[in-house]
Amino acid sequence: FWGTACSGMTADNAPADSAAVDNPAADSAVMAPARPTVSSRPRPAARKPNFACIDGCCFALVFPVVVAHFARFGTSNRTLLKLLTQENVLVGGFFVIYGYVAAYSSTKLRSAGVEERRFAKPELFFWQRVMSYYPLHFLVSTIFAPMFLMAEKQHGTPRRTIAFRTFLNYSLLQAWFPKEVVIWNQP
Repeated sequence: FWGTACSGMTADNAPADSAAVDNPAADSAVMAPARPTVSSRPRPAARKPNFACIDGCCFALVFPVVVAHFARFGTSNRTLLKLLTQENVLVGGFFVIYGYVAAYSSTKLRSAGVEERRFAKPELFFWQRVMSYYPLHFLVSTIFAPMFLMAEKQHGTPRRTIAFRTFLNYSLLQAWFPKEVVIWNQP
């Protein structure tokens, strides 16, 4: 093994017996330089690397938020509840990570420019972002709508306010109304 590997010969072009070693024609065939092969396939474009650590950061932020939503049902200890229900602080981390990912995916690799194809049609860029999560928002809101509507009725909320909050939730406009930001956000 070492003899053929170190001399540049492989098992395919190594001489089979000692008679072939004495043959000069065989020597020239074995020692002839290999011709470079030219691939007809185009070289793939450089791709941006994926960062697994971002997924880890998202998990580290989402786990305490999930725990906080259900901590109220698991303990009545006020100190523990105060510690476990500070999830609103962690939501800022999602904004930071999402902002980084949006900026990273919108810039050129190894250049100080933006991806022109992403910003050629800004409205398309906007709708792609919205439609990446809106179907899931719509599905979850529809599944849990009976629970939210029942909670609203139990608290004596007028029908007009319930209709307005339903509209805000499905249209994703509740953030524009400070008093309605956390509607339909019960644990």
